[in-house]
Amino acid sequence: MTRTYAAVSNKGGAGKTTLVTLLAGEYALRGERVLLIDADNRQNLSGWWRLCAEKNSVPDHIEVTVASTQRSIEQAIDNLGRAFDLVIIDAPGVDSSLLTTIIHCTDLVISPIQPAIKELEAAGQAVAAVNEINDQFGLNIAHFNVRTRISVPGRNLEAYRYIRPFVAGLVAAQYRTLLLDTELFERNIYREIQNGLGTLQMQDLTDPVRKARAEVQGLVEEIEQRRSSRTFGDAA
Repeated sequence: MTRTYAAVSNKGGAGKTTLVTLLAGEYALRGERVLLIDADNRQNLSGWWRLCAEKNSVPDHIEVTVASTQRSIEQAIDNLGRAFDLVIIDAPGVDSSLLTTIIHCTDLVISPIQPAIKELEAAGQAVAAVNEINDQFGLNIAHFNVRTRISVPGRNLEAYRYIRPFVAGLVAAQYRTLLLDTELFERNIYREIQNGLGTLQMQDLTDPVRKARAEVQGLVEEIEQRRSSRTFGDAA
């Protein structure tokens, strides 16, 4: 059965498109057929795909489609999605009525959080939206938070140190969410692949790429383990 995930943050520039392409590349490498849906009006995801085509760097087992309305999103998932093992949606980076449709159609929502107060607020809004839809429709959509664009000096920032207690506070308030252990560091290669270099998994195994690959592999493994176990609560 096709699984559907969505990268959701109400803040633009949160790192959703990068997260989507990193995940897609790893799942595709594992033999899964992946459909990416660009539902963000900035169309960074479909722009990356066009550049990949221009540079003959289109990855195997991945397709990209654009869907900017409620009907087109539902049709992409219901019609195109049937031919794939996994659908990943790059959701709008601002508060939008489309978010309700997107979240309602998913099995899992992942919110990237950078060490900044606005990022935390956006993740909190995503958690609230997922929980509201679960309650309203009797669903069991999971919500995970992943720390992105982390640096060693950045770990000393107050905003970084506040991420864990922030998510723990949401859990204490009976929101069903968790903070993943795996972090995505600030890496040049993550920015470079957005210029049409295909996926991270297609790059030559230099030392920086090897470190990035291990990071993304760990993230995918944790996502699947957490999703399968359906355990919620603070993890950091």
